Amino acid sequence: MKNKLRRLWFKSNKKIKGLTSPDGILIAPYISYANDKEVIIRGRVIEDENIVVKEDDGRWDNFINNIKRLESDELAEEELQLIFQNQKYSCRTDEEGYFKLQIQAEIKHEEKQQFLESELNLVHHKSASAVTQILVASNQAKFAVITDIDDTILESHVDSFLKLRLLYETLFKNSYSRRPFKGIGEVLNQVIRDHHGSIVNPIFYVSHSPWNFYDLLSQFMERNNIPMGPFFLRDFGLKRGDKKSAFQRHKHNSISDLLTFYPNIPFVLIGDATEHDLDIYLEIYKKYPNRIAKIIIRSTERKEKTKRVLKLQRQFPKAPIALIDKAEEILALLKNI
Repeated sequence: MKNKLRRLWFKSNKKIKGLTSPDGILIAPYISYANDKEVIIRGRVIEDENIVVKEDDGRWDNFINNIKRLESDELAEEELQLIFQNQKYSCRTDEEGYFKLQIQAEIKHEEKQQFLESELNLVHHKSASAVTQILVASNQAKFAVITDIDDTILESHVDSFLKLRLLYETLFKNSYSRRPFKGIGEVLNQVIRDHHGSIVNPIFYVSHSPWNFYDLLSQFMERNNIPMGPFFLRDFGLKRGDKKSAFQRHKHNSISDLLTFYPNIPFVLIGDATEHDLDIYLEIYKKYPNRIAKIIIRSTERKEKTKRVLKLQRQFPKAPIALIDKAEEILALLKNI
């Protein structure tokens, strides 16, 4: 397996360089978010790898595209101009090509959730522009949802032997061939709506997946009718020092930041039993016991991991933990929140 992957790497690497030289410039806008006083706009500036995804792509095509994603070339210290509500702002990308702009602005929250827009332009590359979507939560929101992605929404097989199935899903499949857990799209679309059918409860996606797969994950969500919301992913690569600590505590930090950013909304945390979602969620619960309305964990076929969830449930009897087998069970658990 290892030698086969090595051969594929050298073969694909040669093909990629032939396909993508020279690259254009791409502003990759990430879905952003706002509260009543502040807007956070995020994204990345990278070289355009010209990734084209088709439904009938085979494993080789998918492998090429996914290696392109992992080999992305970022543009550091690029100056951007942002236009939001007819006001101009500027910022620069960091050493990894990411940008994050925090704008102080009065934001009106309507009865229905809405998405505002901001125009993004590169100052020194006039042809590079994009529009980002900014989530503004409804003033009628009963709660916000934070959910994991891998093995919670997207079948990833994180707990497979030596993570071989995870490797296969990641490298050899695309947004068409990857599969959601049964019923999760329909359930989440009901969770975010009120009894009139209006979208009022915001949803956020927190995952250990790298930002390199943002486009794939976004396409996957859209094609499987999974609600739109901001992603919180990680930077790909080796980390040291403070960056290593932030990398390891990515989920915890992202959830804490969201609870601080939306101080008046209770949160529902959804994850799975394959790794350490519950440990992270319990750490958050102990810090913000009055902010966490429910912790929902999807069971796994690995019995020892499901037993571990049950053990933690007994150790923290006051924590609002629920273990589920099917997505439909989420609806009953959130009915009275």
